Amino acid sequence: MKRFNIVILVMIGVTILATWKLGKDYSAIQLQTRILIIAGGAILSGVLTYFLSKRDVDRVDPKPDK
Repeated sequence: MKRFNIVILVMIGVTILATWKLGKDYSAIQLQTRILIIAGGAILSGVLTYFLSKRDVDRVDPKPDK
């Protein structure tokens, strides 16, 4: 469940930043296109975060003995 919380937070962060950036610098783009760009970025960042935040504790190498 903790993994999904991180994914949701990243998606919200990307949505807020993309909305601000597109509204500030690219206001000539139509609103519908901006919404599609924002949604695509949020979904892509959520999927990447979900797969990159896996915890493989069984596959961690043990510490080398000295």
